[in-house]
Amino acid sequence: MQNLLLSYYGDDLTGSTDVMEALELGGVPTVLFMRQPDEALLSQFGHCRAIGLAGTSRSETPQWMDTHLRGALAWLRTLNAEICHYKVCSTFDSSPTIGSIGRAIEIGRSVFSQDSVPLVVGAPQLKRYTAFGHLFAAYRDKYYRIDRHPVMSRHPTTPMDESDLLIHLSRQTDLASGLVDLATLQSASRSEAFDRLLADGTNIVLLDIASLESQA
Repeated sequence: MQNLLLSYYGDDLTGSTDVMEALELGGVPTVLFMRQPDEALLSQFGHCRAIGLAGTSRSETPQWMDTHLRGALAWLRTLNAEICHYKVCSTFDSSPTIGSIGRAIEIGRSVFSQDSVPLVVGAPQLKRYTAFGHLFAAYRDKYYRIDRHPVMSRHPTTPMDESDLLIHLSRQTDLASGLVDLATLQSASRSEAFDRLLADGTNIVLLDIASLESQA
């Protein structure tokens, strides 16, 4: 594919369609596949600047990911997009045994031969925010830390019992992680802070998202 801006894997169907909608509304022609297309089908969408693949990794085991997610990301890499995005829910619900975001990052780093991975969690449009590494979400017009959220803290499969996302992630991977927090992002030293984390060998860099401006 030529001039492809973005390729992405959505860890469930609704998240995959959300990305497609956001891209299209932003003026980026996008196609979403339910399975890896053959060359004949793919060639029909040469006008698209973003290509997505809807997956199921949110509800799968790390062992499943080792085979199926690795294969999906390897195919996305062949598209040579400027950016490849692994889309997770902005509630970040996951565990070491189901929907492991940590394992997904490990696989992505391996497939793309990339030392450091930026991690962006939050969707102000959905009233979900990260501030100083902690995740917050709204419920019935009130805002809760995710580990006190009336729904997500009681999720039947992957309850969120920790709002500090780097602590939560440390249960799923041994990769070194760090944070560029809200105050730093609003300062003139934000680029230097990011560069320092990379120089220190930080594998996962979480960026706070507390507004539409910080999301941009």
